[in-house]
Amino acid sequence: MTPDRNKFRAEAGNCLGQDRPAGELAECVAAHFPDVEVYREGDDLIIRGGARFLIVRRAGPNGFHVAENVTVPTTNLVDFGGGAARTLDQLVDEIANFAK
Repeated sequence: MTPDRNKFRAEAGNCLGQDRPAGELAECVAAHFPDVEVYREGDDLIIRGGARFLIVRRAGPNGFHVAENVTVPTTNLVDFGGGAARTLDQLVDEIANFAK
């Protein structure tokens, strides 16, 4: 893991605390990964990289539901509890890999 990823991991934990929604990460992600478009839709975090979208929703103190969509930034999958379950550490790694 690079020092930048460690810094991102620490800042992500501070942005989210134990109960803030995933959308609170928008500014943090944008600062670390300027090549992707980042915004929030309600409480969800949406990251656009080219024609792909990564949708993130908080699912507990250290849990998130993550869905990757092509061409459309839809939250439908996470709306119904779907998507891949991730811890904060796994989410940081997934965002970093997505933003490459």
